[in-house]
Amino acid sequence: MIKTSNLKYEITDIAHEEYPFLRRIRALRDVGDQVKAGDLGGFVESESNLGTDPSDCAWIFDDAIAAGDAYVDRDACLRGDAIACDRAYISKGSVMSGHSRAEDNAYLRGASMTGKALASGNAQIIHDPHTMGTPILSGNCKVYGTIQGDVRVTGSAVILPCEEVRNDTRDTFVLSGKSRSVIRGIGRETLKPLQKEVSHMKTKTLKKRGVER
Repeated sequence: MIKTSNLKYEITDIAHEEYPFLRRIRALRDVGDQVKAGDLGGFVESESNLGTDPSDCAWIFDDAIAAGDAYVDRDACLRGDAIACDRAYISKGSVMSGHSRAEDNAYLRGASMTGKALASGNAQIIHDPHTMGTPILSGNCKVYGTIQGDVRVTGSAVILPCEEVRNDTRDTFVLSGKSRSVIRGIGRETLKPLQKEVSHMKTKTLKKRGVER
């Protein structure tokens, strides 16, 4: 057993078949709703790959890997055969699954990656807290630049290091291969009347104050 110093998980002697320097983790306590004490997780190179705070639900599932100086914390998780390596930082509820890979200095904050999606270089895949837009990478896409908000990058799309796609609208931007499209938000095409009651109350208030509109 590898010596560990945290109360959340331990690093077992179970080595990865292809990369024997990686070892499986085992939960020492319940982690969130999906991990029970004693459950085996994915693979890490050291404790520096996965947050150790018992209150943090971050976890590595299945055969997923966090290696090198990659770090997973703040309720983020790796599933399937996903890989976070080099100095990648996976945080704030991000989910990597399938055969997705985050490498170099890639940063995921509240984002989703699946399929064979790749985040490389100084890529930033960031959730927009104002519009609640979540970036989703799938297919064989490769992102080296910045994606923020409700943006879906799929197929064979490539975002170059100098490119920034920031969506602060209520619509969804879709980048697939060389094509780009928009999915309109629900109700965006429907016209709605002003709230007459609110307008009426405002008029009464103004009249009380001696102001005529």
